[in-house]
Amino acid sequence: MTTCHDTHRSSAHTGEVGIEIAPSLEAGSPDTALAAQVDSLLRRACSIARALIRAEQAAVKLWIDGDPAKARKYFSLSDEYSDYRDFRVDPKGRGLHGMAIPCGEVVRLTEQEVLDHPLFQNFGRLHAEHPPMRGWLATSVCGADGQVYGLLQLSDKSGGAEFDADDEPHVRDLAALVGQALDGFRLGTARPRAA
Repeated sequence: MTTCHDTHRSSAHTGEVGIEIAPSLEAGSPDTALAAQVDSLLRRACSIARALIRAEQAAVKLWIDGDPAKARKYFSLSDEYSDYRDFRVDPKGRGLHGMAIPCGEVVRLTEQEVLDHPLFQNFGRLHAEHPPMRGWLATSVCGADGQVYGLLQLSDKSGGAEFDADDEPHVRDLAALVGQALDGFRLGTARPRAA
């Protein structure tokens, strides 16, 4: 069983709440500073994705060593989803969230296409608690060498609009930027700042 900590963070954006779900690290561990840097990157990527695409929900999940017990996930929710601020679940990568999306490709689905998709599991036993998916825009977060780090996904475009082709290059570019930053962490070129 994964031991997770979560943190509510309100940003300067009115009504936005960030929810971090990440494995706990031992205090004083050499990995704590790096984890803090990665979490900051994920939080900011979610906030930027929501603003850039004008979506009500954004999530970034980072797979660490392919181990779901080590996954780190961050959500950014608008005021419209304030009822879900206390929702927590360990990221497992099931259903659409587990779809293998080739690097550089974007999947864009309407709400009906989400409901009809063969991978969609309607959130299983969490159906009543999980925020609804009103459309889906997703792409893998990849490094320059093609390493898949995780998934950047958005749901519920503001104003009841659908995601469109104009959104795809923006989410692809943001995922690529996050991938470059993660390459820096992985390859040791980005060092955590001293506290």
